[in-house]
Amino acid sequence: MRKNTLPYLLLPLTFVGLLGVACQQQTDEEKTIASTHPKLEERLQRDSVRTPVTSEENPELYQRYRLRMDAYQSDEAFRVQETFQGHLAPLDEASHADARQYRAALQEGLKQGINFAGRYTVVTIGCGTTCQEHYVVDRQDGKVLDKLQSSTGAQFNPDSRIFIVNPPDSSQNYVECPYCEPAAYVLEQGKFRKLPQGQ
Repeated sequence: MRKNTLPYLLLPLTFVGLLGVACQQQTDEEKTIASTHPKLEERLQRDSVRTPVTSEENPELYQRYRLRMDAYQSDEAFRVQETFQGHLAPLDEASHADARQYRAALQEGLKQGINFAGRYTVVTIGCGTTCQEHYVVDRQDGKVLDKLQSSTGAQFNPDSRIFIVNPPDSSQNYVECPYCEPAAYVLEQGKFRKLPQGQ
């Protein structure tokens, strides 16, 4: 009797084994990056969202910033007619709370001479990753007048009172980096005044 029942007992086990092989083959075929490498899939999705926006992908946003900043820089109302020709004063360390702390960097930067608004030297000092501080020094008396902070640099000229923080960049993703947004300032009576974002 044992000989007759043995094949019947083995039959269910054989069926289960074949079913398991078929399911394993189907699972292997259906595997994706998400199921085998969930962390990699998450990283790929995150990185793809942060792909920089170029001027071709988002021309309206970049062009709007560029045209606005260009308009301020070319405005004759902010043009400086004369450049200071006298003796360039050394740094007045008592004129600003940061002057002593950054004495060496400021003194080195003053060697550039006048580079902003006819009588000032802008000295840029790094303040960490994607952070720059721009100090404005009056070369008539050496006083540190004001400073601005940027994330992607600055643009300024010896013959203009306009100071651009985070100049427009076609490769910058402004949606992902709101603190990279360009802004224009004008120097008035030794202080910066932010200009309207729209014109």
